[in-house]
Amino acid sequence: MSDIEELRKHYKECRLIPFIGAGVSMSVEWKVGSESKRGPSWEELVNQAARELGFGIPDLLRVRGTDIQILEYFKIKKAGETQLLKNWLLRSMQPPDKALRLSPIHRELAKLKKCNLFYTTNFDDLIERAFDIHRRRYRSVAVESDMGNERSICEIIKFHGDLNHPSEMVLSESDYERRLSLSSAMDYRLRGDILGRVLLFMGYSFRDVNVSYLFRLITDQFKSLLGAQSGRRAYIVVPEPSDFEIELFGARNIAVIPVSSLNQTQNVADLLKALRG
Repeated sequence: MSDIEELRKHYKECRLIPFIGAGVSMSVEWKVGSESKRGPSWEELVNQAARELGFGIPDLLRVRGTDIQILEYFKIKKAGETQLLKNWLLRSMQPPDKALRLSPIHRELAKLKKCNLFYTTNFDDLIERAFDIHRRRYRSVAVESDMGNERSICEIIKFHGDLNHPSEMVLSESDYERRLSLSSAMDYRLRGDILGRVLLFMGYSFRDVNVSYLFRLITDQFKSLLGAQSGRRAYIVVPEPSDFEIELFGARNIAVIPVSSLNQTQNVADLLKALRG
């Protein structure tokens, strides 16, 4: 059985949880006047933090530290104030409904009716807006109080918080260090949700700090999925994967699903569509 066939089997058995990263938001394109725009990347968020700190060339800070250390520095210098970054994100993440309606990945996500759980580390509300546009009923969960008992409703789990809950947003080095303990309400929720299920990561890269500790959780605590032919707990969509990525992910029992980087957005959408076939 191929990885795609196994994924399709998990989907049809309602075992699949899409886990959505910044690359999915970046796939949305729209125009403001004559300027083409798309959802900002993690790198652009860090660049904006550096500019707010007075560094005209953000890479000067990267010589000194990692991206999450730069955001930790921002948090210290701005006395914990994240409003500046929140305002920037709000300005940067306002595509019109038409752009979301035309987004092939968001359309196919909304059509995954056998997926009742969607996880994301994105702070924006593009998934929720797309579900509204495609008339998919859902509940957004960013904090413990959002969690309900009615599991018949599709839930979009904002694993790192969102713009409506800035105090819960996981941004800086200290935020990630706290999450590495895997003891927050959202971590406990993920631990429960992953029982008997598999994760499909999309919109992430191997260097993404978001996935490194999630892979630790999957590899160290859950190992293989009993009853699955391959035993895998997780899959990740990677454009043009190298042997480097395939081997390192494979060592964590995570299967790489390759897609062509030519028309990458449509290729990922076609993959999601194939799961329903």
